Parts: sequence; C-alpha cells; structure tokens
Amino acid sequence: MTRPSRSLPTPDFRALFESAPGLYLVLTPDLTIVGVSDAYLQATMTKRAKILGRALFDVFPDNPDDPGATGVSNLRASLERVLRNRTSDAMAVQKYDIRLPKSEGGGFEERYWSHANSPVFGKKGEVAYIIHRVEDVTEFVRLQQQGLEQSKLAETLRSRAQKVEAEIILRAQELPDMNKKLLATNEELARLAAIVESTHDAIISKTLEGIVTSWNKGAERLFGYVAEEMIGKPVSILLPPDRFDEEPEIIERLKRGEHIEQYETVRRRKDGKNLDVSLTISTIRNSQGRIIGASKIARDITERKQAEEALRESEKRERSIVDSAYDAFIAIDSNGVITDWNRQAEVTFGWSREEALGKLLAHTIIPPRYQEAHTRGLKHFLETGEGPVLNKRIEIAAMHRDGREFLVELTITPIRFAETHIFSAFLQAHGGGNQRSLHPTRGSQQGTGSLQYAVSHDLRAPLRGIDGFSQALLEDYADKLDAEGKDFLHRVRAAAQHMGQLIDDLLNLSRLTRGELRREPVDLSALARTIVTDLQKTEPDRQATCVIAEGLIVKGDPNLLRLVLVNLLGNAWKFTGRHACARIEFEVTQRNGTPTFFVRDDGVGFDMAYVGKLFGAFQRLHDRSQFQGTGIGLVTVQRIIHRHGGQIWAEAAVEQGATFYFTIGVEKTIAV
Repeated sequence: MTRPSRSLPTPDFRALFESAPGLYLVLTPDLTIVGVSDAYLQATMTKRAKILGRALFDVFPDNPDDPGATGVSNLRASLERVLRNRTSDAMAVQKYDIRLPKSEGGGFEERYWSHANSPVFGKKGEVAYIIHRVEDVTEFVRLQQQGLEQSKLAETLRSRAQKVEAEIILRAQELPDMNKKLLATNEELARLAAIVESTHDAIISKTLEGIVTSWNKGAERLFGYVAEEMIGKPVSILLPPDRFDEEPEIIERLKRGEHIEQYETVRRRKDGKNLDVSLTISTIRNSQGRIIGASKIARDITERKQAEEALRESEKRERSIVDSAYDAFIAIDSNGVITDWNRQAEVTFGWSREEALGKLLAHTIIPPRYQEAHTRGLKHFLETGEGPVLNKRIEIAAMHRDGREFLVELTITPIRFAETHIFSAFLQAHGGGNQRSLHPTRGSQQGTGSLQYAVSHDLRAPLRGIDGFSQALLEDYADKLDAEGKDFLHRVRAAAQHMGQLIDDLLNLSRLTRGELRREPVDLSALARTIVTDLQKTEPDRQATCVIAEGLIVKGDPNLLRLVLVNLLGNAWKFTGRHACARIEFEVTQRNGTPTFFVRDDGVGFDMAYVGKLFGAFQRLHDRSQFQGTGIGLVTVQRIIHRHGGQIWAEAAVEQGATFYFTIGVEKTIAV
C-alpha cells in the first residue's frame, strides 16, 4: 500500500543561505564571487553589493604591509586543487589579514582563518561552483600567542572546534507568482539547493511539536535514514532511551526564543549505533515574527571525543611520569613564572606544588645574590635567542625554602610554544636538599653516590628490556620479518648494548673520585706486557711491533694505573688497526727533571686543532662507525692521573700517529 504524496512548500533557498550564521562564499570556477552569507559579510566588514561579481583576490588581497603574507597563494592553491581533483580541500590555519573600511580607519587588520573548499557539480558532472567556507580563529591564535597554560589552550581548542560551520534558518515561503525573472530565479534556487545538499552536516527542520519537515543528504549520511523515512515523523526517533527527556526541554527553550549552540549529546542511528553529536538549533519564524519551528544542524563529534579522551589519558600518563621521577622537575614561562613543579621538587626545595605554581622562580629557589643574573639571562635569551647555559649540564647553587643553600646539577631546555617559550629542567640535588652542600668534596660524593644508584638501577632495567625483547622478536618472529625489519632490530640491540657500555664506563668514571687511593710500588712495564699480550690474542694475525721499556716502577694504585695503560695501549692498538705493520711504544723520558711516561703509535693520529676535546666526556675525534668506543676512556685516564697528582697531555698529526705523555705525582719513584 503506497502512502499518499504530501505537498510540501518549496523553501526560499537564497534567503535561507544568506541568513545562515556560517561564513560562506560561493565562487564560479574562474573564482568570481556569486554568493555570500550575511555572517561572512559581517566577519569581513564588506557589503554584498560591492563584492558580488568581482574576482575573489581583488576583494581580498594580501596585506601589502606584510612582505611574508601567504594568504592569497595558499588559498589559490587550495581552490586549484578542488578544481583539479574534484574533491573537497581543507587548509591549515592561515593568517589572512582583511581590509578595513574607511569608517574603521582603513588599512588592514590581522586575522587568522580556518578554510575549507568544496565543489558543487552541475548536471553534466562539471564543477559548477565552489563553496568557500571559513571560520575566524583569530581569538584562539592570540590566546596561544599570549602563552596561556596548556589546559586553557586545550579548553579553547575544544570550544572552537565545536563551532558549527553553518546555521541555516528555514523559512518556508511560497514562491512569488511567475514573472519575467522566473528562469533566473529557478537557476539560483537549484544552485543554492545543491549547496545545502552537498554539506556534510545534518540539516534538519522540525515543528514545535518535534515533527520533522526537512531532511538533507547530510542527515541521511549521519543517521542512516532517508528523507522519506523521516519527514512527518517525530525527531525523537533519534533519541536513545536515556535521552528522551532532552527533546521536551529543547522545545521549551525554543518556544522562549532561545538559540541553542554547541549542545553536546548522544543520538542513535538507524542501525542502533550511538553517536556523539554537537547540535546548533535556531528558531524559524513566520512573516509576523511568530516562532513556528526550528532548524537544527547536527555534527558527528565521535572522533573528536575519542581524541579528547586520548589526550586526557596522555596527559595523565605524562603527569604520572613527571611526578614519579627521582629528580626534581620544574618548568617556567617566559616571564620566569613557575608552571610545573613535581613531587620531588616539593621534597628538594620545601615548597608544595600549590605554593610554587604562579610564583617567580627567582623568588623560590635562586639565592638572592644570583637573582639579578637570572632575570638578566632570561631577558637576554628572549631578545637574542642566545643562552650560554641552555641545553648544557651545569652545576649551580640553589636555595631551600628555609634559606639553606646546596648544589644542584641540571640541564635547562627551552621549548618554543606559539610566539613564546617555556623552559624546563630536571634537577638533581647534591646532598638531597637536606643540608648545606656547598663543600665540593662532601657534596659531590653524595651526589655521585645517588647518581650511581640511579644509573645502575633505573637505567639498566629498561635497557635489559629493550635488548631482551628485541632478541625475542628476532628468535620467535624471524619468519614474519623481512630483511629490513631484522636489520632494524639488530640496530636496536646494538644501540641498547652500546648504551649499556656507556653506563658501565660512567659508573667506572664516577667511582674514581670515591674510595681511598692506595700507594704501593707498581711495575708499569709488567702491566704493559700483560695488556699487549691480551691485545695480540684478540687479533693474532696482526703485524704489530710493541716496544716496552723495562723497569718502569712507580708508587700508585695498581688497579687504577692498570686502567690507565689498558686505555692508552688499547687506543694505540685500535688506531693502528688499518696499518699493515704498526709500531707501539711504552717508554719514559725526562722533562724538566720529572719522569714522563709516554705511549706512542704510528696510527691515524688526529688534528691538534681538536686536542682540547680529547679529555671531554663523550668527545670523539673519529667516527664511531670507523673506530668503536664510548668517549669515556680518556676522561677516565685523566681522572686517575690527576688523583695521583700528575698531568697528561698529547701530541699528534693526522696519519702520523699520536703520543700520550703522563706523569705520576712528584716523587722520584722510577727505577730504570
């Protein structure tokens, strides 16, 4: 049984389009403006009569006072993509200044916009028009530029994302009697109808009793019902059972003439699936101004809700990581105001998070004598982008809440955010912030002890996990990995193992400053022979002549001095590895009456211009892909020699070998 056809009034699509609060332009393929909404005119301070029929970029040129303006070029490229690809094209947020009318003083005003361009196809499938839709996001961008806290920015972003791009008020009116402009009017109606039907948003109109009177293609896509299934039916069909009380409340608000914007709720599709939607609902009035119905725009915000939830979870994880860190974590903004302060910072400096946030860093942990320098350094960086202490591990004095001072190690990292900066740092206290630790020996030993614990315990565990799970993947899933995948896992394992070696070297280096130095006779000649024998066993086919002077006896710590020779002779062996026949010497000479030992080789050598880097941690003069190592060996050697009261230096030339000289204290303990 067929349902009798219903005679429905034909809407006035021109009035509907022009009265929509969304910002719309309608362009021909040659980019001539042929339609514009009232909201667009208001946002751009233009008049309909003055822009219709004109070329888009004649009406909206780039700001001539901004040599870096890209608004015209970027918008033109987007429109050309629409014409070429015959699909919609969305643009990133774009700075596009607008020309002010003379009544507003003339010139240009800075504006930021979110653009989207969509094609409207003619009867033959050609692109007949382009809908240019924009949203003014200037306020949001300015909020970013003012350096507001991340939570406020996220809230602003969510609020702006909920803005409905179009709100179309349906005013059902009968078409005027046929007249001489009938043909032109019909063509225009067809064009505007195509615009309404091509939007991705659901556009629905209903009576004050909640009966659906119009249902566009966007509504069909969003809710799964075609127009024939919904027109004449109650809109409550779309409400889940737990939302039935919403519709009467919405109707009552509409009867009072309220405009409902960005109302977030849940609606149900024909297939039973629930959707998160944002509703914008406006009243429809007749010619006498009486409210006779409502126009609703519904947008699917399910993905946005999921993204917001993912963001909240991510922020929780990040907060948990920062709060569980063993080191104090502090962040400040470009004004020096504290914006983050973790639990360890509370323990270290005595200020609670609530007390510290919003305070100037200079008034909390910086001793008074350094406060002016801190303020001056911050100002200098903001003006020049230069900061001599940034991105470097430094040791400075800090102050507890009770006024006690102690040393802290930290690395300050600047982070660019919009048009400003934030600065963050993890700080490790020497002495834990519980005592005045500006005594170099006591403070540094306590700091080194805590560092040793953190390195040995907290860094080794994840490295073992990385290496172990990578090995498991290689062994258990080898048949599922191609050659490139296996190569990636081998690289991961190599990097983890290299990091493990770095940790071992760092621990060995830190231990050199701890414990008592033993002084007893040490036969350096015998140590050298043992080390060279071990090296030769690793590469028995190498041709290398090793000359070791006899009877080199000194007083010192045997274990530490062995480590010196292991590093120096090991380097000589390594850097002569490319020579067919190498020569390595360990002998002694006299300089200024002081016995001076040296290890000499005829290997690759180095440029003396970089000799200053030799004894710096992780400083390497040769690429690790050519010569293995961690960059800690010579730092270790220097530390041991200094503990023995001696000195170490080097001389070299590229491809002519290197000689490392060192002395052991001032005692004449050598027997030749």
